[in-house]
Amino acid sequence: MKNVLLVDAVAWSNAYAAEHPLKNVARWFVRWFGDFNNFTLARVSAEDDPAAILRHQTHGVIVSGSPRDAWSDDPVNARLCELIAAWRDRGVPVLGVCYGHQILGRALGGRVGRHPAGLALGNTTVELTPAGRECALFAGLPDRFEVLSSHADAVLQMPPGGGLLARSGHTENEAFHWNHQLFGVQFHPETDPEVLRFLWQPRREMWRSRVSFDLDATLAALRPTPAGAAILHNFVQRIVP
Repeated sequence: MKNVLLVDAVAWSNAYAAEHPLKNVARWFVRWFGDFNNFTLARVSAEDDPAAILRHQTHGVIVSGSPRDAWSDDPVNARLCELIAAWRDRGVPVLGVCYGHQILGRALGGRVGRHPAGLALGNTTVELTPAGRECALFAGLPDRFEVLSSHADAVLQMPPGGGLLARSGHTENEAFHWNHQLFGVQFHPETDPEVLRFLWQPRREMWRSRVSFDLDATLAALRPTPAGAAILHNFVQRIVP
């Protein structure tokens, strides 16, 4: 049995109803593994005590996205950097998603900050690098494929020893690896149009004047991206021991 730990880093505002069925980060991930009979996903909060998190017997870790800024002095960021260092030293595979990708880059010595091109939102075409085409995380995928994006920050400088796996027209570092053990993807393989629209509903008014594109039209036009589920499957099947 493969035991994977999900570190839920989402910080919910009061704008989201507590009982809403889409307000379930673990469900966003686990629904793609319905046909797996040798897999468990245990959720912990990024705000939990790091020592308690490290006591979990896990074969792999996923760090979720979050509205937090991975470059800020938020104490959650510091705790996650410590956890990532511990998992690195223990040889535990880690997959960081969006914010998780950024905090992974920071923990490994890269530079994270506001993306100079601003917000990336919606369907994004990413292209694998030669290293990405050889990487188990993207096994079975074409050189170019669509994913769903929602980020205003980015890994602006690769951590020492990191290898670029994928890029897009908006973001140079869409995916990277460190020693083929720690992986970050800037996009959201776990989400779908329904979840992304749910997340953006309370934010639309604030962001409409900040972007140069039609935010509402972009959200209305979201398309499913099957590559996301394939990437999550690859992480569990091919990378987690």
